[in-house]
Amino acid sequence: MIVNETPATQEVREPPFVIDVLGEVAPNGKAIGLRIQRSEQGPVDLCLRIQDVQYMVSILLALSCEAKSLHAPPDVDAPPSGAIPLPLSAINVGQDEHDQTFLMLEVGAAALMFGVPQAALEEVGQTLLALSARATGKPS
Repeated sequence: MIVNETPATQEVREPPFVIDVLGEVAPNGKAIGLRIQRSEQGPVDLCLRIQDVQYMVSILLALSCEAKSLHAPPDVDAPPSGAIPLPLSAINVGQDEHDQTFLMLEVGAAALMFGVPQAALEEVGQTLLALSARATGKPS
C-alpha cells in the first residue's frame, strides 16, 4: 500500500498493477528490454542483462509461491490461463543428501530448479514414459 500523508488527511491507496508487458531482445542478444504498462501510471522501461534473467524469473516465482500460500486454494483445479509453452533446452533430475528430488529446467539463458514432492515422482515418471513411448511408437 502507498500512503500519502498531508497535514489534514492520510490517504491510503493500492499500488498500480501491471496490466501489460511487451519485450524485445537487443540486437546483440546481450539484453532483454521490457516495457511494463501499469494501471493508473505510465509505462516503465527495464533492460535486463541476459545473465540476470534467471534471477528475475526465480524471484518472481518465489514471490508468487509466497503470495499463493497467503490465499485460500481455488475451488476448481483449472489450468493456468496465461501459460505460454516455452521450448526447453535441457531437463535434469537429481537428489540431494536428504533424498529431496529436484528438477532443473533450462529455458534460453535461465536454469530453474524445482523441488519435486515424493508423491508426485511416480506420476511424473509414468507420464514421461507414456509420452516417450507414444513419440517413438513403442508400447510403454
